[in-house]
Amino acid sequence: MNFNTLTPTAKMLKKLQNYATGQPVTPGDVPIITIINAGEVIESKRLVEEIIFGVKSAGGAAFMHNVAVFGYSNKINPATAKYADSFARVAAANAEAIVKSNMADGAVIVTDCDITAAGLLRGCHNANCPVLVLPLGQITNYSVQITNKVLTTAGKVTSGTITSIESEDILKKEFQPKITSSLFALLENIGFCTEGASVNRRGSGAQLAAAGETGKRIVGMAKDLTAPKKLLTKTACQNVVDFCLTSGGSLSALSLLGKLFNANDVKVAPEFIAERASKITPKPRVVRVSGSMCAGHVQYGDTTPATFHGKAWVYATLEDADRALLSGSIPAGSVVVLQNCVGMNVTAFAYAIEGMGREKDIAIATDGVCDHTGVLAVTLCTPDSGANEEFANIQNGDALEIDINRGRFNTSVLAKDQKVRAKKNTTKKQAVYF
Repeated sequence: MNFNTLTPTAKMLKKLQNYATGQPVTPGDVPIITIINAGEVIESKRLVEEIIFGVKSAGGAAFMHNVAVFGYSNKINPATAKYADSFARVAAANAEAIVKSNMADGAVIVTDCDITAAGLLRGCHNANCPVLVLPLGQITNYSVQITNKVLTTAGKVTSGTITSIESEDILKKEFQPKITSSLFALLENIGFCTEGASVNRRGSGAQLAAAGETGKRIVGMAKDLTAPKKLLTKTACQNVVDFCLTSGGSLSALSLLGKLFNANDVKVAPEFIAERASKITPKPRVVRVSGSMCAGHVQYGDTTPATFHGKAWVYATLEDADRALLSGSIPAGSVVVLQNCVGMNVTAFAYAIEGMGREKDIAIATDGVCDHTGVLAVTLCTPDSGANEEFANIQNGDALEIDINRGRFNTSVLAKDQKVRAKKNTTKKQAVYF
């Protein structure tokens, strides 16, 4: 909110506010930057201090607000993953309120959670406020938390491959997964992150330097009125989709970013992703499948099955599917259909399958997102569960076929039978929890 665009009364009140908080009394050319801190660890405090130093050295003034974060464990836990989309909406409203109520000229978001970052970014976009994101940085020597390795180990314990005592020994050993989501790499590609900030290690000198540079840069963006809509262009959309596909990025990250582009009337539709994938050389390992069932995307690797024929096992919630899997109720040759998962990340379920050594026995179809694992997963199925079309009307026992090579996702159910099901279906829209 640029000072020079305010009414005389608003200018006077902003001067009084600045005086009360120890900020410059005559803002004029002094941009006021709000730092939205959604960090879970002590390092966020150090980064905030560096951002403030950068802001002041560039001639600006800064203040900080702490906000809630939707942690990594919340994102992948079947009991809490369903709240991700609702949390992002709340985060967006919170960020918009912070910016507008404090008449901020710019904002810096500090977080390591992609769900939180996406929501806060949307709020700044709604407020037409210049914004940068500073990831907390990648973690090294990260032990005994819910990560991909932990989930795989848990699956091995459940299947009896290893004992619980052996699993404890595995988890006590130090390992180095990448916790920082590829969303931040995509944001850096667009210009929402300072160069290198998405790959720096947490607590490193490079990350502290990136924090200071972020503070300086946001002041310049505030003076130039470089609002998010100036960065979220059609060209930027094409570039970031290409970057994601060629670098093996996460479709879940691209899905989160797509909502931000959509808010700027730049549509990141599944068809657009498929079109870009067909034009890239070498061909990315992302394929769009469609047919008599519905359409979706498969992100595959060397060990992912190219084809799968099986019967549908339909679950209305991720929790129900998780219980069934861990109790051994899902037989081999099943396509687990996870409905009502829009905005949810079901990667934990896929890793549990892989940990149990059943990646050749079970496939997944969902309207949510799933990062690449050894399990064949059709994600971002459209129309989704709320549309009362093919995907919403899959029933237990339906024969399903997934073929990556031919780009097919078919069912044995006749079109006339699908129409009958649609008339009887009372599926409600996705729940909004808060």
